[in-house]
This record gives sequence, structure tokens and C-alpha cells, in this order.
Amino acid sequence: MMDHSKWTAEDYKNAIQTLNLKGKLTPTRAKMLRVQYDASEHTLIEPELTAQMGWSGHKGNSDYGKLGKLLGAELLDAGPESVGQGWPFLSSGKWRENDDDRWPGERFFWAMRPALAQALEELGLVQKIPVEQTAAAPEIEPELGDLPPQTYLEGATHQVIVNAYERNRTARQACVDYHGTICSVCDSDLGEFYGPIAYDFIHVHHLKPLSEIGAGYSVNPQTDLLPVCPNCHAMLHRTTPPLTVEQLREMIQEAH
Repeated sequence: MMDHSKWTAEDYKNAIQTLNLKGKLTPTRAKMLRVQYDASEHTLIEPELTAQMGWSGHKGNSDYGKLGKLLGAELLDAGPESVGQGWPFLSSGKWRENDDDRWPGERFFWAMRPALAQALEELGLVQKIPVEQTAAAPEIEPELGDLPPQTYLEGATHQVIVNAYERNRTARQACVDYHGTICSVCDSDLGEFYGPIAYDFIHVHHLKPLSEIGAGYSVNPQTDLLPVCPNCHAMLHRTTPPLTVEQLREMIQEAH
């Protein structure tokens, strides 16, 4: 039986960096690692991972296992098909009773391997929280679509309404799953520009003005929402009604 606890933080760092160079450490996979790292004692169950990732319609087991296989292949210097189960490269695990009322009963708990957690910290892929602050620690990753109050350029009340509508995680995630995380206006990739800290970060913009949206309006994530970078999102709302994506693209072209 393979000893999955033998690899050091340096081993994991090298494997993660290699995955990144190969383009296999996608924003979604990096987010999975962050979600588990941010969980209490770096330990979670599949429904918790799935919920935190904003997935609907499928469970996170296969995604988690595939990430483990890819990481294991780099650790073993072998092909993913020869790795076997993937999750043991990410975590130790055991069945036990879950005390969370959302997912009661006996559940399988993944506990991130300490060497992997250390590697993520040293690579800057996660933000290490001091032990004394963990009880009241804030969420590290900003919600998609949220704009800090100090960046509201026009009509703070209007912007709050935008965010209230966009706070539906399922709709936002469906938009990102369909359109991706590249800005629909300027084509910028925040992850490429800022590095790991910006992976998966993008705002979501309503194409239909909120003044035309009633309380019972059902948002279609594919046709009603678009991913935009924070700068372009602010510029779209610089006027009332907001500029269209096409209008802002033309302004950028004229300015350059």
C-alpha cells in the first residue's frame, strides 16, 4: 500500500508549480484547494465542497478526485492513469458522524495533508490565518459581483440594488461557468495579470437595466449576465442608464 503521507511541502510545491506551468492548475482547481484550506481544520465533506464551489447538478467527488490524480501524477512522475485513487494525495480521510444539520448522518471527511497545506501557504495560494483569529476570521475570497462601497462611482443606492440582485450564488456561478472569467469588455484575465490571488475573481453585470427588472424577474445567467472586470463594471455604471458592453468597447478602441 502506498504511503501518501511521505511527501514534503517542498514535494507538493514542485508538483503544484509544474501543474501550473502545464496549464492544469485551472482557477476552478485552485479554488477547490482554497475552499478546503479555509474549512475548519482544513477538513470538509463532499456536500460542503460542492456548496462552497457553487456547483449544482453534480457532486464534487469526481472533480476532487481528478485534481488528486493530477497532483499524484506529478508527485510520482507517472501518468494519471497509473496513480489509482486521487483523493489520498490531497487528504487523509475517514467516515464519521456529521454534526452539521445541513448534511446529517455518517459522512466521509477529507482532511488536507499538512504538507499540502504548508505548500499552499508558501506558494501564496492561500492566506494563512493566525490561530487566535480563526474564530472570527472573515471570508477571504470576495463574492462575485460585489463592489466595495468606496469604489461606487455613480449612485451608491443603485449599486446596492445591483449587488442585491447579484447575490444569488447559483446565478452568478452559472454565468461564470457558461461565459468564463475573462472580462467581456476589455478581454482582461485578472488571474494572468495579478497571479493566483485573482484566480476566479470577476464581477457579474446585468445586461438588462435594473429599473426594468421587477421583483418576480427570473435571471437567465447565459443571456442576462456577463462577466466583467471591476474597472469595466464601474465604467458601465458611469452613466444612467448604464452603457452597453458594445458602447464601452467602442470607447476603449477610440481612446487607444
